[in-house]
Amino acid sequence: MKRAGGCVVCGRRPGFSWAVDHFGDSLCAGCSRELRCWSCEAATGGSGERARTVLDDGRIRCARCSAWAVDRQSEVGRVVALVRPLLHSYGIRLPNPVRVGLIEPDRLEQLAGGSAHGLTRVEYAGGPGRVVELRVVSGMPATQFGRVLAHEMGHAWLARCPGAGIRNARDEEGICELVGSWWLRHRGGRLARHYLDAMESNPDPVYGAGYRAAARLAGEKPPPEIVRSIAVTGRIGGGNGDSSG
Repeated sequence: MKRAGGCVVCGRRPGFSWAVDHFGDSLCAGCSRELRCWSCEAATGGSGERARTVLDDGRIRCARCSAWAVDRQSEVGRVVALVRPLLHSYGIRLPNPVRVGLIEPDRLEQLAGGSAHGLTRVEYAGGPGRVVELRVVSGMPATQFGRVLAHEMGHAWLARCPGAGIRNARDEEGICELVGSWWLRHRGGRLARHYLDAMESNPDPVYGAGYRAAARLAGEKPPPEIVRSIAVTGRIGGGNGDSSG
């Protein structure tokens, strides 16, 4: 086995025992047990890209995730300006203009009734759905924030597609997770790959299973083709006997 280089956290060369994390970086035995970044799950500490920041609400964040984190409402626009044109190029547009607002994790958990990173509220009043609220948790790096934003914009877009308001949760979330994955693949980089891997292995019966079903139905078809199918039929493939996404 090739001997590890310097520990990515403390910089020291590991002794007889070391670890290699999910980013392929080497850590000494001590640093491998350090507090983890709430976003990318990497060990934190030292003074480099793993330097530790403690947010006001107690979350731990590494320097890499802090570098482009969306902590304030004034920082939301720069990520929206990246995600929205990409989704527009695929044919995904919201049924009405809506402001993307930040929300603290604890507050979102109260509103969602459980752990969540985003929230979209749609009202149906005898006609097409209208988006009245779109929120994303603060404190995420731009790569992760963009994934959640794309997911929530997927919910808003689905409000104008066939099946709106009656689609089951697994199919709805599966389509939105697929939309989020398009942003990650477009974004690229190690963080994007980490979040994609987490989506692909997510054991959740709604989000994880829904995403895998949607990805299976999507296959190698390009996003615009999938978007057109959903816009017309409410389904990814429009076939019979399988999940609609």
